[in-house]
Amino acid sequence: MILTRLKCARSNRSWSAVSLTINRRQLAYMTGGFGLGLNAMMSFLLPLRAVDLGMSIGVIGVLLGVKGVVEAVTSIPIGGLIDRIGPRRAFIIGTSGSTVVVALYGFATTIPALLLLQVTLGALRPMAWVGSQSFVSGLRDGPDGARDTGRLSFAATGAQIIAPLLVGFGAQRYGTGPAFFIFAGYCAVFIFVGFALPHGSDSRSAGSTKRRGLAAGIKLLSNRAVRVVMSLSAARLWINGAWVSFFPLLLVTRGTSEGAASTVVAVMAVVGTILSPMTGRLSQRVRVEFLAAFSLSCGALGLILAPLLSSVPVAYFSACLVGIGHGISLPTLLVLIGRAVPSDQRGLALGLRSSVNQAAAAIAPPVIAVVVGATAFSVGFPLAGAVGLLLIGSAVATIQDEPPGF
Repeated sequence: MILTRLKCARSNRSWSAVSLTINRRQLAYMTGGFGLGLNAMMSFLLPLRAVDLGMSIGVIGVLLGVKGVVEAVTSIPIGGLIDRIGPRRAFIIGTSGSTVVVALYGFATTIPALLLLQVTLGALRPMAWVGSQSFVSGLRDGPDGARDTGRLSFAATGAQIIAPLLVGFGAQRYGTGPAFFIFAGYCAVFIFVGFALPHGSDSRSAGSTKRRGLAAGIKLLSNRAVRVVMSLSAARLWINGAWVSFFPLLLVTRGTSEGAASTVVAVMAVVGTILSPMTGRLSQRVRVEFLAAFSLSCGALGLILAPLLSSVPVAYFSACLVGIGHGISLPTLLVLIGRAVPSDQRGLALGLRSSVNQAAAAIAPPVIAVVVGATAFSVGFPLAGAVGLLLIGSAVATIQDEPPGF
């Protein structure tokens, strides 16, 4: 009887208490290297593979776009599923499935085959990426929680620098088809990371027994704190999508070499990577909501000033401003999500955020392209920055309508 009670007491301990050991937390932070690293590698390698297969630029655009559309549609129900099965299981399923699918790209040589793989990967990646965010954002509360999400963001943004180099040199040495096997090997590493995470995370966090889908996710928008996060998330992806898509192009059209333009984008990622782990300390001095809004306002300013900073080295100033928003906003938004909803709805809320992200990232480039085509870069960038500030202002107005700590 005593032994049974002891076992029950142990099983009822919070899994987060178990995961407070340094080694377990380091494993949790490592999961951040999967989701954004996968996107960075795919955005780099798939167009090169398609060109080798003789496909047009239009087809490449469709191949890249279809995955984002699938993620936008599926992220909310996937978030609800994660609340039911737990983030650890979701991460293992997402990484395992993605590894198999990525390996199959090495054999695909037709447009229908690549489209099918993109659709499948679009349904699997959110399982791992949202699961990773749900796991880490539930580890600890307060400033410690901000430190956790900052380190997750550090791994995620760092992967965006390293991963393309990995497949780039692989493609150069072995060809674009075999490079997908290197890509799959990178994904496979995270399967083992997933299995090494504490088992208790699933038994304690999968508290939802209800099936939750799109309607349940949209219903979360009745929560003001959730609306703040969604407005700031939309601003984050809008700013990043506009800057990454068009600032390098602006530099090249004004005489900067492609190599120098790529270093400007790299500086943005490096600044974000450096600042992410500092979020915990910053959140002790500034309210998290305002810290996120300020960092994204820096990014919007980087967009607005872009036409005036269209040569190297002054272009690095725009990169630094956008990098501030890129690095600080992700961990602060994850902290806000953790505060805004109960633990058994965290996956659903993160799925909603992922859908908003994908929609904003998909909308920004074509809209700005139309504006730039009808006017000029000197109009398009300030207008894009103004839209970002409008989204940030909407979030700040909502924050001020609520008492502190909502």
